[in-house]
Amino acid sequence: MEEYDWIVLSKIGEGKTMSQISNELFITQPALTYRINKIEKEFGTTLFIRGNKGIQVNHQGEHVINYANRMLEELNNTKEQVLSLGSQIKGKLYIGASKAVAQYILPNLLTKFLNHYPDVEPHVLTGFSPYLVELLSKGKVHIALLRDKIEWPHFTRLLTTESIYLVSKNKIDMETLPQIPRIDYQTNQSLKTVIDAWWSKNFQSPPNITMVVDNADVSFEFVQAGLGYSILTELCLSKDQSLHMVPLQNHLGEFIYRETWLYGSKISENYLAVKAFLSFIEKEYGTSHRW
Repeated sequence: MEEYDWIVLSKIGEGKTMSQISNELFITQPALTYRINKIEKEFGTTLFIRGNKGIQVNHQGEHVINYANRMLEELNNTKEQVLSLGSQIKGKLYIGASKAVAQYILPNLLTKFLNHYPDVEPHVLTGFSPYLVELLSKGKVHIALLRDKIEWPHFTRLLTTESIYLVSKNKIDMETLPQIPRIDYQTNQSLKTVIDAWWSKNFQSPPNITMVVDNADVSFEFVQAGLGYSILTELCLSKDQSLHMVPLQNHLGEFIYRETWLYGSKISENYLAVKAFLSFIEKEYGTSHRW
């Protein structure tokens, strides 16, 4: 089999449909079907079950997909090791990032980095922490930028620290907060846990959640329109807005913070592109950055 076949098998193993695979690989579905049939012929057995639900993997297919994933991983590692033997900093840099980090931190960070190292090719995947941790554990990304503090045996670094605010268009009487409409948004479970704990320490009745939107940006826009209040991190708040902001505090009167952490896999620290990125982070952020 060729590398292209391993990629096809890997994408089937990810549960992607024939249509998704053909779009990602820029190949027609008939050509993709021919390729899959050729792989089955090479192994001399049926590897996949075709039906109304698309293509399903049988027991033999699982073994072949595992083989393809191992071969892709070994090939990528070899490519990185060969590049690291040279003096020129180049190669692919795989970064997993939470959506907030990808939106507010990574664009400017990568632009500055690529100005120094234009031959590095960055690849970015976004999502919530459990998905990104899985990618990091499986070696699918070299670095993960998470909004969670996790137990990690390899490279770990605090990147940023920011406050969490109760945000409203006008000043709010905190005693009446349970009666005021709240705009919630989809976010990491860790932030939700922090907000819920703060609420339970300060109020006996539940919040009056009237809207649940996709992300913090939408919530911010609804607050600006005067439709209710929201609880947002400093990273999501523009510096020139005129909203009323109250920082969340714990029972000791200490500010409650949200952190961004950088995690790296052990093997990727040996790659020149990754080492250059980590070194750049150290120079850019110093110890850690306060927003």
